[in-house]
Amino acid sequence: MAVGSCGDDGDSTNGPTTTSAPGDGVTLVYDFENGSDGWASDMSDFSDATRPDDFLSETGSAPPGFDADDGFVHLAATNTSDDVFMYLRRQVGPDDGLEPSTDYEIDYTVEFASDAPTGCAGIGGPPGEAVWLKVGASIEEPVPVNRDDDVRLSVDKGNQSQGGPAAVIAGDVANGIPCEEALEGDRAPYAMVEHTAGVEETTDDQGNLWLFVGTDSGFEGRTSIYYDRIEVVVSSQG
Repeated sequence: MAVGSCGDDGDSTNGPTTTSAPGDGVTLVYDFENGSDGWASDMSDFSDATRPDDFLSETGSAPPGFDADDGFVHLAATNTSDDVFMYLRRQVGPDDGLEPSTDYEIDYTVEFASDAPTGCAGIGGPPGEAVWLKVGASIEEPVPVNRDDDVRLSVDKGNQSQGGPAAVIAGDVANGIPCEEALEGDRAPYAMVEHTAGVEETTDDQGNLWLFVGTDSGFEGRTSIYYDRIEVVVSSQG
């Protein structure tokens, strides 16, 4: 099942596991066992000439070597622009325990399967270490917009190895398998990767904000990521 093509809001019928306790904030857990859990997929940072024509977004599949019954969101694309950002976004708000016009610390734990080995060379940069995982939050929906004949993200996530006002770098997609070992077989194996990072944002006057997680690539090849779990702890700074 598709999570959502460019401009699509995705499947919002599924929701997170939510827990809360006084003083501990709200913990939102998305494990994708029943689909996209309301996350939509999209991509940005390309021109008409360099737009990837193989962008893939799906649920209901698992990386080779993993249990097909486990929940994953699979995103993949070839970085023909040397700059592609492919990502997931989701709005959260009062139904998730958030208050209006409140300053929040938003702490992410992102678990995903990657087939990008550690220590390999690649065109433009390594397939693992030159693809950066970013996590972010904004009041404005982070969507692709046309700017000077390029498609960019509507909020400032920074570029490649640099974060921006709306996002920070959590790590990269290198999976820890040494390059020489990974390339011994017919294809590089997938392995699980986990990164944590936090951002700050203020909800709007209705208590809403947007979350997003994605990969900002400097590797001029195909990146394939299977998101397994996104945990978000939202804590009031007041």
